[in-house]
Amino acid sequence: MKKILIILTAIFVTSCSESFLDITPSSSTAVDNFYQTETQFTEAVNGAYASLRTIYSLGYVYEEMRSDNTHFTRNNNERMTSNTDREDVANFLVSSTNSIISDAWASCYSIIAGANTILDHIDKANLSDNFKKDIIGKAKFVRAFAYFELVRNFGRVPLQLHAVTSSADAFPAQAETNQVYDTIISDVKDAIDKLPTVSFPQDGSATKGAAKMLYAYVLLTKPEKDYVEAQKQLEDITKMKYDLLENYADVFNTSMKNSVEHIFSIQYMQGNYGMQSDWLYSFMPRSWDGNVLTGTTDANTSSTGGWNVPTDAMIASYEPGDKRLPVSVNYAVGTIDPEDGNMEIDGVLQPGDPSISESPNALPFVNKYHHTHNTAFNTDDNWPVYRYADALLLLAECLVDQQKNDEALPYVNQVRARAGLDPLTSVDADAVANERKHELAFENHRWYDLVRTGKALEVMTNYAAYIKSVDTGLTSRTYNITAQKLLFPIPYRELQINKKLTQNKGAAADE
Repeated sequence: MKKILIILTAIFVTSCSESFLDITPSSSTAVDNFYQTETQFTEAVNGAYASLRTIYSLGYVYEEMRSDNTHFTRNNNERMTSNTDREDVANFLVSSTNSIISDAWASCYSIIAGANTILDHIDKANLSDNFKKDIIGKAKFVRAFAYFELVRNFGRVPLQLHAVTSSADAFPAQAETNQVYDTIISDVKDAIDKLPTVSFPQDGSATKGAAKMLYAYVLLTKPEKDYVEAQKQLEDITKMKYDLLENYADVFNTSMKNSVEHIFSIQYMQGNYGMQSDWLYSFMPRSWDGNVLTGTTDANTSSTGGWNVPTDAMIASYEPGDKRLPVSVNYAVGTIDPEDGNMEIDGVLQPGDPSISESPNALPFVNKYHHTHNTAFNTDDNWPVYRYADALLLLAECLVDQQKNDEALPYVNQVRARAGLDPLTSVDADAVANERKHELAFENHRWYDLVRTGKALEVMTNYAAYIKSVDTGLTSRTYNITAQKLLFPIPYRELQINKKLTQNKGAAADE
């Protein structure tokens, strides 16, 4: 078993269903006794990495459906909170009690708590210097990763850099945004120093390249951007052993995980280990029997499907002949029951197939995570967080931001060549953004790209007019996008248990 897949259960002081501000002091002798051997620290850091799955289980809601890439199919027969909360995130109607946002906050602080416990105990253990260096690098990477998620989504957040051992430590006030970024940068620079350079085959652990990708993103996202240092970090990555795979589809092929293109991915594995992925069953259309699409039995998505649906405008925006489109999007064809909205799926077709227009109904779905698996709701797909094409395009963006457009052009054309597209003769910020939109579609980049480049209000205001013309069920309250709504509200539960927190004004739909 790959070592990153080792799972440690119940060693951290908090879980994704509980706030880190709601924990009891962790001064028990049992915790101190656990953190002593290399095996225990390896299990602990792998447990922290495994906790990243909690972020990505619903990350598509606030990173793709909140953008102009995807929408959802409304399920009027099941108006449960889990459905309406997802719709509200997509529609910019987020309240402070929204469960998606509360879970995102809690998941990040769960990861942070795990990393803090590791870092607080490692110097007390009798371990080799090289082993300590590796564990510290991994723990600081994952803590920086979680804080970056928090600051991008919530702005000012509490900084907790040690395990909570008393009630006095449990309720910190929010740090200013620049303080959060300073903490992230300190952690990620230490991670870069301590983590190994990539070697293949990879085992899924973070490497120096992954930390440099995170650092570059931080430098290009923080209020005072540092293009020069970001360029250096990204150019360093191009000198490592990463490369583009020849075929775009192979990037997502479950038999080619952690390949030369993958800089960092969230690790999953099908089977009875509790490590499976299952997003396909959220992304495919609602159906009582989706076996034709999944190749499994019991593929009932009547209450789980219809999310993160590529819009017609997104599909139409691909250039003719773009090899990425059929890898990224397919159509389920069949007959939709007018009473319950579920589809009887007859087959799966690629965009452009003339049979699509001949079918009674055709519904697009994200195809990148549509691979052979044995059991329903139990897939083998990893989630690609950073990959080499991303690094090339982020470097191009960084160069264009410095008016080095000619230097950016080869990186964009390198990505386009694999997609089967003609090279561009010139490139600007819009061209780079368009390439990122299609190369990284449905990988949870688009919303953050729009915010980072200052395009979120413009793009999403235009998108609002489009999506309201397509989805006539959207009310006048939806998509009233303001600068304040680029952040999420602080979860109501956190405000109740920590009176030092203050709400992000104008972020909540009811403000």
